[in-house]
Amino acid sequence: MNYGYLGYLAGSHFMIHVYSTLLPVLLLSFQDELGVSLVQLSLLASIPLLVNVLIYIPVGIISDRHPAEVLTASFAIVAVGAFVIPLSNGFEMLLLGFTLLTLGATLYHPPSLKMASEFSRDRVNLAMGIHNMGSNLGFAAGPLLLGLLLTGHGWRISFYIWGILTVAATGISWIYTTRNLKPTGGSSRCFSLAGGLRLIMTREYLYVVAMTAVVEAAMNNISIFVPIYFTREIGMSYSLTSVISGLAPLAGIAGSFAGGLAGDRFGKYRVATLLAIALGTILLAMLNTSIFLVVVGLYAAYRFLQAAFMPVMNSMIATHSNRENMSLCFSFTFVVVNLSGSIATTGLSYLIESSGTRILFPTSTVALIPCVALIYLLSRAKNKG
Repeated sequence: MNYGYLGYLAGSHFMIHVYSTLLPVLLLSFQDELGVSLVQLSLLASIPLLVNVLIYIPVGIISDRHPAEVLTASFAIVAVGAFVIPLSNGFEMLLLGFTLLTLGATLYHPPSLKMASEFSRDRVNLAMGIHNMGSNLGFAAGPLLLGLLLTGHGWRISFYIWGILTVAATGISWIYTTRNLKPTGGSSRCFSLAGGLRLIMTREYLYVVAMTAVVEAAMNNISIFVPIYFTREIGMSYSLTSVISGLAPLAGIAGSFAGGLAGDRFGKYRVATLLAIALGTILLAMLNTSIFLVVVGLYAAYRFLQAAFMPVMNSMIATHSNRENMSLCFSFTFVVVNLSGSIATTGLSYLIESSGTRILFPTSTVALIPCVALIYLLSRAKNKG
């Protein structure tokens, strides 16, 4: 087993995602300190996703030919965003900083997921799981460092620390990827956007895109608004919310590994169906309790199951995609995911203002119903193939 290859997948994914859970934790701090409204706060999450819709497809095409350059550029752009955010004194600079963070993540994911899909045909779920373990460690490390520094030093210092480390990651990524990654894709027709899209648009692929969009929209809403639920409904402090938001994804490390192993052993479609049902059950349970320890325990269980779902979902994307244009397939999937996520996040922010944060849980649960149906269609399509 190539441990260096897996180590790069996990380590690079960690560095990209140390920033991903900082925005939800800091929403109310931005509101209090910088006077940013709740709708503007939702725009900090949704506008960067909409901007990235414009570049995801070109990124996928370029990534198939220049994976090392794209991966290195992703870290360089994230580093710039990490220094812009703490220099902000209002909505506009915050928006620029978070857009840069999302832009860097956009460049990172298509070539890195293609790397994971090419690790081993009979261990794709495991490689996806280890790749996802890195992201969950990043999800934990970001808010944990923020929570430790928030009271004594403020929120800005954590961005400076991660920014310096991301600059180092830029150099490390360039050294590793230029030595180990080779361009693929070959045929000149793949440089044609229309031709490339026609090549990947099969019925099975559209099923998996729809499934991914639905489940990612639900999970994104949970990630964005659960910290507000903790503070408003459960009565947690900002610092405690940050620490819990950091500790809960640690369950995702085990979940990612467990999901990858289970997908390889029992089949990704069966495992994905069971996980979707379990996620809906957990969300309904969170709706019906406000006991502190129970809520925290349920949230940790949710993060375990969410992380377990990710490698089997990414494996389904790889299975039902055109292998020669794998980065393009992942990019198009992310375009649809970002569009649906942006609409869902902004729409839910209005529902929360009118109905309260508890509306988060039933809306996310309902979204999992078509997800199960689409997984069933994918399993049937694969069996027929």
